[in-house]
Amino acid sequence: METTAAGWQLDFFGEAAAIVVPPPKVDPLPDPSLWSESVRELMIDALISLACDSRRGDNMPESLVDCADLLRDRIRNKASLDLEDYSMTIGWIFGYWDGALPYTYVCAVCGVSPEVLQDVILNHARLKADLDEVRRQCCGSLL
Repeated sequence: METTAAGWQLDFFGEAAAIVVPPPKVDPLPDPSLWSESVRELMIDALISLACDSRRGDNMPESLVDCADLLRDRIRNKASLDLEDYSMTIGWIFGYWDGALPYTYVCAVCGVSPEVLQDVILNHARLKADLDEVRRQCCGSLL
């Protein structure tokens, strides 16, 4: 491994020491545009099954259960809630961004009405205020 000095650290009582920056790690997966068609199909199948499968053995997809858990934690005002993840989840539920798979697609594939979680958010004051903040950040404001 070849290293190059990015700079020198000067010590008042000793010698100058080289500051070495390690080379960046190589991405283990190639660019998706370089994937073969069969690999691309396998990745799509894996993504859909990851979004729509359930660890509990019921028909509720894990991605929607995770969304419901985040909403419940926000309603209960849990300190451990990751607000960035929560905001991204609200944006995904209302279609401000699609993520790997759109919320409506996950609901359609699993036979769940997309309006269920949307109604929960719209009918709870704290969640509605959070939605308004996400909407303001995403779409801006004329004020």
